[in-house]
Amino acid sequence: MASLLALGVAGPAAGQDDAFTFPPARVEVATADLREMAPSVDVSGTVVSLNDSRIASEIEGVLTWLADVGADVDAGDLIARIDPRLIRIEVKRAEANVARLQSDFEYRQRQLERTEELAAKNSASKTLLDEARAQRDQAQHSLTDASAALELARANLARTEIRAPFAGHVTARLASVGEFVNVGEDVLRLVDTHRIEISLPATITLARHIKPGMSVPVRSGDIEREHAVRTVVPVGDAVSRMVEVRLSAGGSDWLVGTPVQVSLPSDTAISTVAVPRDALVERGRQTYVYKVNADGAAEQVTVEISTVVGLWVGVAGGISAGDRIIVRGAERLSPGQAVEIIE
Repeated sequence: MASLLALGVAGPAAGQDDAFTFPPARVEVATADLREMAPSVDVSGTVVSLNDSRIASEIEGVLTWLADVGADVDAGDLIARIDPRLIRIEVKRAEANVARLQSDFEYRQRQLERTEELAAKNSASKTLLDEARAQRDQAQHSLTDASAALELARANLARTEIRAPFAGHVTARLASVGEFVNVGEDVLRLVDTHRIEISLPATITLARHIKPGMSVPVRSGDIEREHAVRTVVPVGDAVSRMVEVRLSAGGSDWLVGTPVQVSLPSDTAISTVAVPRDALVERGRQTYVYKVNADGAAEQVTVEISTVVGLWVGVAGGISAGDRIIVRGAERLSPGQAVEIIE
């Protein structure tokens, strides 16, 4: 009886299909692209500010206030103040002098007009007329000079408030509150943290392969981005045989002073099929990628790497421009396994 039961249980299992089908794998894909790519070399660079200024005093006086280190300021914001009391006295004296000379000029003008009326009636000599005109002109020149002195005094009063010439961050106090500063003495260091670039040296032999507008990979630690070449300074150093290359970095969050590695082309670019670097799967000594075939299944393709530029890798063998290449989830795939594409 036990043997019959055993046969009854084993019978249906023997008739089932032994083949096992993997469920569809969820993957992300990118499109293989035909790109102009060139061999590259890594060059060290630095994130720099377009404006890094030591702000100096334009007048002498005692500092009464300074912005704090780290302060984020806009162009025109107050960043330092000098005691204005002595300058205000100069302004009042200049205003009084202008008022006095204005009255004198108006008097001399009336005197000239009366003398001209008398001369027209032959009641005043030409000498008297010339003397009245000369006194009027001298009064006018004195008034002009006093007006200029008043304008200077008012400008000096405005200079007691030192304002930021551009937006950025205060990075250092170069003087202290209570100190007497002279004209031209530095009080603050202000760095433009909004307009930044990446500066790097390149050999003259590399410079001929670098063109303004081309994008190059930039890395710092685990951060990698692409930035466009703004300019290649067309003057090389006679000793080092290097030229300066500047990359546009506006709008990025790089910190000024950050060291970076930049991949620069070292030869003429060639047209090649490229895939994202994340698509590569290495097993042993083989490198392959998975592409999604017409049946919606993962097709394993062995490739040879021709060049690497940033996040893209030039490959040869079995991959064409336009192929859908799996960039996420390839490590767990089996050849021929059905896939479900995640947008």
